[in-house]
Amino acid sequence: MKKRIIITGGLGQDAIILNNLLIKKNYSTYLIINKKKPKKKINTTFLNINLLNLKKVNECINNIKPHAIIHLAAKNISLPKRKSMMSEIYYRQNFLMTQNLIDSIIKYNKKIKFIFAGSSQMFMKKKGIVDENSKFKATCYYSKYKIDAHKYIMKKKKLYSLNATTSILFNHDSIHRNKIFLLPRLALYFKQKKISLIKEIYNDDIFGDFSHAEDICNGIFLILKSNKNPDKIIFSFNNLISINKLIEIGLNKFKINNNFKVNNSKIIKLVGNNNFAKKILNWKITKNSELAFQEIIKNVFK
Repeated sequence: MKKRIIITGGLGQDAIILNNLLIKKNYSTYLIINKKKPKKKINTTFLNINLLNLKKVNECINNIKPHAIIHLAAKNISLPKRKSMMSEIYYRQNFLMTQNLIDSIIKYNKKIKFIFAGSSQMFMKKKGIVDENSKFKATCYYSKYKIDAHKYIMKKKKLYSLNATTSILFNHDSIHRNKIFLLPRLALYFKQKKISLIKEIYNDDIFGDFSHAEDICNGIFLILKSNKNPDKIIFSFNNLISINKLIEIGLNKFKINNNFKVNNSKIIKLVGNNNFAKKILNWKITKNSELAFQEIIKNVFK
């Protein structure tokens, strides 16, 4: 019998990539969504389940009897609005969804593997290199949710000997990335010839730890099939990437004169040390953000 995998946030970038990978590896997949099912038929099962409803979560876990749950779902809010009341509401809802999944695992089968999607925003440091031993500190309700959910998972892991890991994910992109994020927005600006908006981003001179999403999702898959049970594991590129260098790919491709200048300094310098993932999983980086951006541009111009 095929191993059954539940993925929450089933219409997001990582869920799409993981679902395709798991199907190729002969798993049965169940994607939990809160929207209408996609029109395109794929070899998977979509489930409209409210994760805030413990009864519905219990029914789902009891009926499917999954080998593992990959919890990607989380409500978030744009950066300028993160101090709003809605952000606090999302914190409570996100935490309750995670709590319900863990409590259901404890109730029905403590051997179910649980993989929680953490975030680089959890770290106290905002510059320099961080690893699995680096300290956490909440700077907004979203990072507070990720930290508090991780603590809850680890508390229950210790009490009930659960198989649970927080995968701390740094920035990662692909053609499946939501258009609100930086690289898809840039690709769209090139298509729409919004040069002034591209200049604004170039002016900010952004650096960050950016990866190709397929590499990050492959790391999650390796955790899934491994007999390892770490509390935390970082998946990152382990190096700073210049967004301006990616912009220059578009400028060259579309023959736009590069008379852009850098006037501001909004450099993000947090880098994730991925040595632990490489050591215990033999995880390898095979792609990069440059390839991801080229693929995104090609997809936008279809």
